[in-house]
Amino acid sequence: SRTTRPTSSLSFIDERAAFLQSNAIEKSTVSAYRTGARDYISFCLSHDLSIEPTPLTLSRYIAHTSQFIASAPKYLTGAQHFLKSIYPDFGSNRNSALVQATINGSRKLRADPVKRKLPIRPSHLLIFEQRYYGNPSYDNLLFLVIISCMFYGCHRSGELVVKGSRSTINYRKIIKRSSLHFQNGHAGYRLPYHKADPTWFARIGISEGVIQALGRWSSDAWKIYIRDHPTI
Repeated sequence: SRTTRPTSSLSFIDERAAFLQSNAIEKSTVSAYRTGARDYISFCLSHDLSIEPTPLTLSRYIAHTSQFIASAPKYLTGAQHFLKSIYPDFGSNRNSALVQATINGSRKLRADPVKRKLPIRPSHLLIFEQRYYGNPSYDNLLFLVIISCMFYGCHRSGELVVKGSRSTINYRKIIKRSSLHFQNGHAGYRLPYHKADPTWFARIGISEGVIQALGRWSSDAWKIYIRDHPTI
């Protein structure tokens, strides 16, 4: 039989909900949001404007900030994250025709052409090996290991190194050294859940459309890195 759950006070439930909401986004994302919020408030103060996010104020902020950076709309996301509890209309004002027209205009004027580096090929790995294996210092061997894992494991470089402040590290997304194993001339390691799960879905035959509907592989960008099948 189903166990009866104990009754909790509403104050405890509200506190629990606030705690869960505070952990809904990554620490690194919160840090970026703080930058956006500070920039928006600084703009309002320096231009003698109220920080109330009216459509006109938000449009002015985008117009001003887009002169210097292309990520002004992302800064606005940070401001919205921290100010939406004070100004519940922040989201609807941001979606207004005036603000969206300003955002779209800034994106078109500051749009940069897409640039992609040439793909790494087996011949490149051979060149790296010939150059660095003769000088087996720790850094050289580490570079060879990282670039080989990137190639054969379809990793991005950021997935194989710890970058940024240690306070923003999410250890659930880091490949543990303790998971590394060698067997029959091959090396393997355990992938974090966010990396392996969609691949497992594909391996058992679930279609790409279903995987995307489940919230994984939200765009088709992954096809750029995988030539034949997502499990390669």
